[in-house]
Amino acid sequence: MTATERRIRAAAMRLFAERGHADLSISDLAAEAGVARGTLYRNVGSMDALFDQVRGDLAVELHQANVEVMDAAGITDPPRRLAVGMRILVRGAHEDPPLGRFLARFALTDESLRSMVAGPPMADVEAGIKAGRYTISADRDLSIASLIMGATVSAIWMVLEGHQAWRDAGTDAAELVLRALGVDPVEARAISTERLP
Repeated sequence: MTATERRIRAAAMRLFAERGHADLSISDLAAEAGVARGTLYRNVGSMDALFDQVRGDLAVELHQANVEVMDAAGITDPPRRLAVGMRILVRGAHEDPPLGRFLARFALTDESLRSMVAGPPMADVEAGIKAGRYTISADRDLSIASLIMGATVSAIWMVLEGHQAWRDAGTDAAELVLRALGVDPVEARAISTERLP
């Protein structure tokens, strides 16, 4: 991705998050990205296509980044992977508020962002169920995915609105989800408060 494409994507993400939809004008996007309108015409097919690209790329990038961090740290225990993944997303929203606003606005309503939970993270949940780390039954995939994403997005919102620091919001969300999945309360707290890699 070129520097211009990155600027266009970052500007689009900010505007999509602010407005809550993909209905942007070329002029607004050009001004936000600091590029000429002609540059946008050459790089953007349509605003809907740009929105699809931004959300799809973002879902893939966030998931890959989380997996790389966990794999590099040797984290294999399913509850630890879940807690670390949730907390990294909350920290990311703190470090990059436009990203956080985009996630808070679209993560519960958009299929490609929900796939962050419905894909490999749910495989980790299933592995935890099979290993006896979670006491919930495996036939509740959609409910489990909704619980995880809802808690994560709520923690992101708490951070963006200044109600909690990212460490507290991420820790609380991860601990509550682990407890809901059947992890012992003391262990859930210990896992959720471990230093992030």
